[in-house]
Amino acid sequence: MIEKFKNQVEKDFAVGFYDSGVSHADQGNFIQSIADFTKVIQLNPCVAEAYYNRAIAYTKVGNLTEAIADFTKVIELNPINPAGYHNRAVCFYQLKEYDKAREGV
Repeated sequence: MIEKFKNQVEKDFAVGFYDSGVSHADQGNFIQSIADFTKVIQLNPCVAEAYYNRAIAYTKVGNLTEAIADFTKVIELNPINPAGYHNRAVCFYQLKEYDKAREGV
């Protein structure tokens, strides 16, 4: 997370929530992981990794619509990262939106 934060305290909080989100995801607690990554995003909406990890957690709980929204934000923030495009296409495919999955929309 190299994005700019307003101050060191804000950055420390964001890093703490980010690490907590990763830890909860590793333990299979995806609901808490989503909450932690949401806090990171509230502190700084430019942290693409928080959107990406939250999107993965959303897929784990079956919320593909929210996952697509987060993968779209990842693409907006980091358009050269293929993981956002790939995972969003997989979500579209799982929703049987085959044209969107093929087009990479």
